[in-house]
Amino acid sequence: MKGKWTNNIVVRFMRYCVMWSEHRHAIKILNTLSERELKDIGICRADIDRMVWLKEDKDNRGRETK
Repeated sequence: MKGKWTNNIVVRFMRYCVMWSEHRHAIKILNTLSERELKDIGICRADIDRMVWLKEDKDNRGRETK
């Protein structure tokens, strides 16, 4: 039983790390855009973190998504 619980924690942590890495990559790309380019896609620099880290992502950190 303990092994299964520990395995679940490790798997959730690994999924969180992958998701965090993907989001960091998206943030880095968006941060390289100029103010004009951001305006063209309908966001401002202050929106980047809010748009990349959606509430759903925060709620599902480390959980398997379908």
